[in-house]
Amino acid sequence: MKASLLLAAALASLSVGCSSVSSPDDDTDGARPEPSCAYVVEYDGRTYLGRAETDVPVGNSLGAATRPACDDTPGDGDEEEGPALMTAFAVRGVDPSVAVAVAEDPGEYRLVVADSVKELPPELRKVTERS
Repeated sequence: MKASLLLAAALASLSVGCSSVSSPDDDTDGARPEPSCAYVVEYDGRTYLGRAETDVPVGNSLGAATRPACDDTPGDGDEEEGPALMTAFAVRGVDPSVAVAVAEDPGEYRLVVADSVKELPPELRKVTERS
């Protein structure tokens, strides 16, 4: 009986540590992805957060971008991975200070939105609604 109570208490404390907590300041329009090694890209001195959209109308190449290494699970063997170098591309009709696209695979570009963007502007909403 005593052992089962200890086990129940331990499991309860673990489940509390894994739960998600939201606050009134949480983003409600979907501009920001979930935390825990979110898809983060650094380009032109800005930090961009990845979105699910991969059908993005790209324009000209803007230059080098970096996806920093992430180790959200220590001891899983990926400690040696360094940052990923990639190319940033303009998203047609959207200012690069708001969003860019990065090449993940040939012909596939992922939308990343500047961390400073709290609400998607109309020109970017058009891109995300068609994906």
